[in-house]
Amino acid sequence: MLGRYRYAYLLATLILLILGRPFLPDFGKNFVIAMLALSLMTAAVTSASKQYQAWVGVVMTCLIVFCSLAPDDFMGLNTAVVVPFMGVAYWSFTGVLILRRVAEGNEGITGDTINGAVCVYLMMGLGWSHAYALLEALAPGSYTITPEMTQIVGHSFERFIGFSFVTLTTLGYGNVVPLTPRAEAVATAEAVAGQLYLAVLLARFVAIDIVSRRD
Repeated sequence: MLGRYRYAYLLATLILLILGRPFLPDFGKNFVIAMLALSLMTAAVTSASKQYQAWVGVVMTCLIVFCSLAPDDFMGLNTAVVVPFMGVAYWSFTGVLILRRVAEGNEGITGDTINGAVCVYLMMGLGWSHAYALLEALAPGSYTITPEMTQIVGHSFERFIGFSFVTLTTLGYGNVVPLTPRAEAVATAEAVAGQLYLAVLLARFVAIDIVSRRD
């Protein structure tokens, strides 16, 4: 069951976190963390092809959730920095695992292969939203943050989800603007990565489809 619809489950949790979250009742920070934990745990299970990879994902999920619930200065650790840093590492780790399996194309182009490719794209946006939160924690004032954004009491990365996907798709509303060279560099890297991913992935899918038709 998991093998056939492997990435459909992950895609559903990612869509819920990214698109469904704003339309759900606001239950505060813990509710957002619970939604994040669901996505993280699903990604850990679906991305792993070996048992140790699943365990690494589960352990990282537990650490992210624990640090998210901990006070800002827990045992001398600045969780406002630690959590987004681990978020970047986690989405990068699981995204690479899924992308490698999708790019190999051993089973040809299936519906779940496409689901996996979409999952990686969404995970890129989430990973960069953590990167923006990390940079803002290290260097406050790196981005313009509107009063509406400051009212968000959930997870720190939640403030940058919209900006991340606007940048990833090169849409650019302009409601959030990088104010420092480092912030601009991170945003530029995301915009370039988003376009390269779509171009290279499409070319890879075409190549896999041609090979499968010949066989």
